[in-house]
Amino acid sequence: MLNSLYISALGMQVQKTQLDVVSNNLANTNTAGYKRERIDFSAMLDRQAQVGTSTVRNAGDPAAAAARSPLHRDLSQGELRATEAPLDVAINGTGLLEVRLSDDRVGYVRGGSLRINSEGYLTIASGELLKADIRVPANASDLNIDARGAVTAKLGGEAQATELGRLQLVSFTNADMLSYLGNGVFTAAEGQEVATRGNPDEEGLGSIAGRKLEMSNVKVVDEMVSLMLAQRVYELNSKVVQAADELMAMANSLRRG
Repeated sequence: MLNSLYISALGMQVQKTQLDVVSNNLANTNTAGYKRERIDFSAMLDRQAQVGTSTVRNAGDPAAAAARSPLHRDLSQGELRATEAPLDVAINGTGLLEVRLSDDRVGYVRGGSLRINSEGYLTIASGELLKADIRVPANASDLNIDARGAVTAKLGGEAQATELGRLQLVSFTNADMLSYLGNGVFTAAEGQEVATRGNPDEEGLGSIAGRKLEMSNVKVVDEMVSLMLAQRVYELNSKVVQAADELMAMANSLRRG
């Protein structure tokens, strides 16, 4: 009886998390660059089973935390939408741009609305510098980023554009292992190495789509199906709890009799 209650309670907890994840995905359907979350149910069950000593032992280990996390981001590509903003970039393919994080680590993004900081360097919207270290002079005009990652601009009214630098892309063998920091930035787990690094339009990394943004990869129909399934499974688990409670009550009454 107690096992039935435990298993059902665990199932209800997992489905509650699934409901939260699906709700968050639906809320971000129209958020540019959003990557849908999904649950690794086996990791969720392992995490519940190992609460206690394992959690305490690995509390200060970010790699262990990432490995046991039941939540993962789906990095599949979303729709590319034209914006005509010269610093908006999307990646048409599987590649990622590298950025420098404040703690000297390297982060990875799927493009977005780039910015020029006070020193003239290109950053992502949240302020992290692109690892490519591309500086845009104050007298630059007609800034453009082409499909091969070349960043060009006309300097001081010159007729011909000058190349300021070139964006590179990277890819991972198992992108699902990347940890999400927020603001569209991912980090690699300890020991997880870049599989391929190169210029856009090479090595199967994909190309740069300038003046475009990648929209959310959430599919409303799929999320609604997941929502209904989670609700149904939660309901079934609650009925198992109710049945187990009734059987325990019957067993207690027989014992008293």
